Amino acid sequence: MAESLLLVEKKRDALRQGLLVLGEHVEVALRQSLDALREHDLDLARKIVDGDEAINLRRRVLEQEALLVLAAYQPAGADLRMVGAALEMATEMERIGDYAADVARILLLDADQVFPAPLMMFVVEIGEAAVAMFRDAMAAYGRNGGDAVAAREVAIRDDQVDALQRELIAAIVASIRSEPEVAARCVALSWMAHNYERVADRATNIAERVVYIATGQLPELN
Repeated sequence: MAESLLLVEKKRDALRQGLLVLGEHVEVALRQSLDALREHDLDLARKIVDGDEAINLRRRVLEQEALLVLAAYQPAGADLRMVGAALEMATEMERIGDYAADVARILLLDADQVFPAPLMMFVVEIGEAAVAMFRDAMAAYGRNGGDAVAAREVAIRDDQVDALQRELIAAIVASIRSEPEVAARCVALSWMAHNYERVADRATNIAERVVYIATGQLPELN
């Protein structure tokens, strides 16, 4: 019995570490997407798109490991919460990686497009806020047993990202009215902002799982 519990603990810790590593790769992709947007770096955008499959593969490996732990060791209590939450968090992180790749793909649609600088920097601001939420949600997860207080604080910031996106849309509408020729570029920026807003939503979902791991309660934070 003691040996079985020790194996569960080792598998649980390995799974936790794997999720943290996946989170690091996803955060890198997100930050690269912001750099590519700021600097109009198409080579970096291609690198992000090419690297998305590696994130997907890491998610699949973690999912298989979690399912194996559930099937072979039948964990209970906090261990079960951690393994079950890991399955959901890995999926959330894969989708966040997809959003980074989607921003890169939008950049690559038209290599010659030049975005209105104020609107582009507005998108960057939204992206930075969303990436910070993801980073802090993963930091809350990385603390022993999960930090429920920090996770709840992350979730509160989702409203700020939503408010920024609404401000951006209003600014985009005004820009298109005054300069109809920039409409296509403004629409592209709005889609990028939408991807970053979804990052914030997914970060909130991760924060919910952290609260669940730490407390056994699954709140609706979004």
